[in-house]
Amino acid sequence: MTKLAKIFSGLFHPIFILPYLMFIVYGFCGHLFLSFQPMDFAKWVINSVSSGLILPIIGILIMKNIGLIQSWEMHDKHERIGPLILTGLLYLWLFVNYYQSSGVVPDPITMVTLGASVSLFIAFFFNNFFKLSLHAVGVGGLIMGSILVIMNWSYGYLETEWVGQVHFILLLIIILIISGIVLSSRLYLGAHTINQIYHGFLVGIFGQILALRIIV
Repeated sequence: MTKLAKIFSGLFHPIFILPYLMFIVYGFCGHLFLSFQPMDFAKWVINSVSSGLILPIIGILIMKNIGLIQSWEMHDKHERIGPLILTGLLYLWLFVNYYQSSGVVPDPITMVTLGASVSLFIAFFFNNFFKLSLHAVGVGGLIMGSILVIMNWSYGYLETEWVGQVHFILLLIIILIISGIVLSSRLYLGAHTINQIYHGFLVGIFGQILALRIIV
């Protein structure tokens, strides 16, 4: 059980949540990308992967190597200061580029990026006073971001070549089940208390809701 809990904690580490959200947007809102020129699409993918995933990971690894953090888990709240600032700034830079793209980048991509940025900076603020679960921040953002994207921009289903149409309700059920497993894993591993889970979850939800109010 411990090994399984660590696997789910790793697969749904907060650093992967924004890329997962972007994948959901692309899958369920594909019609918004039809106007993309091949070069624009390539730029979007490169910028998203580099600033949304690769650079944060590299930055965290550097901090670990120089002793600013002790592990990928960052159990102590003081270890989280550097990674939160770095990742938040990279997400914010992504958001500014998307927002200034004059409509080239679809609004749901801009929204989930802003939501992730807001959640990270709120988490950074509260982290100075008490520890909260960053996994829960990510999971809360994943759930709420997916719901808001589907409700406002999607036709409600994903068209696939393998199984045909996948309805949003099925996706939401899968996300909820996985989220429950991830948060239960954090409790099982003793990484957080139930209150830290609740606080992080609410921060993740709030970030996406606030982003929607700003973008729409």
